[in-house]
Amino acid sequence: MADKAYNVLFIENGLGFGGAVISLRTFLQHANLDRYRPVLVHSLDEPRFATFRGIAETRHVRRVRLGTGLFGFVARKLNVDVARHAFRLARVARRERADLIYLNNDLINNLAGILAARILGVPVVLHERDIPVAQSGLARLVANWPTRYLAISGPVREALLRYGVPGEKITMVPEGLDLTMYRLAEADELARVRAELGVEGAAPLIVLAGMVMSWKGQHVLLEAIPRVLAAHAGARFVIVGEPPPGAEGYLKLLEGMAYGLWVEGAVRFSGYRQDIPVLMQAADIVVHASISPEPFGRVVIEGMAMESVVIATDIGAPPEIIRDGETGYLVPPGDAQALAERINAVLADPVAAMRVGQAARADVIRKYTIERHVALIEAVFADILRPGNDALAAHGGR
Repeated sequence: MADKAYNVLFIENGLGFGGAVISLRTFLQHANLDRYRPVLVHSLDEPRFATFRGIAETRHVRRVRLGTGLFGFVARKLNVDVARHAFRLARVARRERADLIYLNNDLINNLAGILAARILGVPVVLHERDIPVAQSGLARLVANWPTRYLAISGPVREALLRYGVPGEKITMVPEGLDLTMYRLAEADELARVRAELGVEGAAPLIVLAGMVMSWKGQHVLLEAIPRVLAAHAGARFVIVGEPPPGAEGYLKLLEGMAYGLWVEGAVRFSGYRQDIPVLMQAADIVVHASISPEPFGRVVIEGMAMESVVIATDIGAPPEIIRDGETGYLVPPGDAQALAERINAVLADPVAAMRVGQAARADVIRKYTIERHVALIEAVFADILRPGNDALAAHGGR
């Protein structure tokens, strides 16, 4: 790569401040910023984007909102909102003299970013963190336009291939953790967190962390709780996370379910928390209950890194990450009884749980470091931006 830094526009157009945003922030914290100047463009009016200060310059470009009437319906069908947002993003990219556009999150949410790159003739990398399905003709049309895709797991890669993306455009980039943030805490710190959550003494603590959305399966854990309490009456459950803006109905449903199942005294909805590592270490079990294929599941490797026993559903990426019975456990999606039985079995054998937790941490240290993650992404950037590359030459080079 040339000595002079390149301007890279990082666009985050997701639904909420979740794992995808945290992963992007972690990457930028460890990337070699001597090679490029990062500018973050985000569409959410979210104060937590202030945590990018000192890492990247930030720009807020709101999504285009159309009316709810007939005009709005027709305009959305014609992708008028996508086109208008694309021109907004293109203006920012032109003003920042972007040499490369990086789209965080997924294809469907980044159609405007793809169009913006096309308008400017700028190479674009799409970091696919979802398992895309055919939702629009426009998505099918533009799916092959990005210069490169970064796929976070095998199921994501397979979905992109089904979309018609050539295999040579796809680079596998598993998530990575900054292990300095996942050091094992001392006993007094764990006791403090447990007490804060209302967990008494050595009572079992089960945690589910993630965006509060129906496909994440928080309701499945709630359905499993009565069976767990029947065997472990003192067990306590914490559901960590928040719904995307405007989608609070599912959380209200969960709160109602807790009362309907008579388990409200055993469950706490904690909302967003910044102390995920120590919280997961304080837990006996971390549950990942997605009922749809999980593209990766950052919380899976977070729980493993903290030597907690992770129980995840056996669809999507978790079977790539977890060796069932060795570094965690897999259960069928949507099966509250199977989940409860596995939780009870783990709680009944603390020696085996300790062995699984230690093996899980060793696996994360070996496979999912931020250093490896950053190196894979920077190699893609370097390949695209190297002098003489066709993708760079297409917009005039440097």
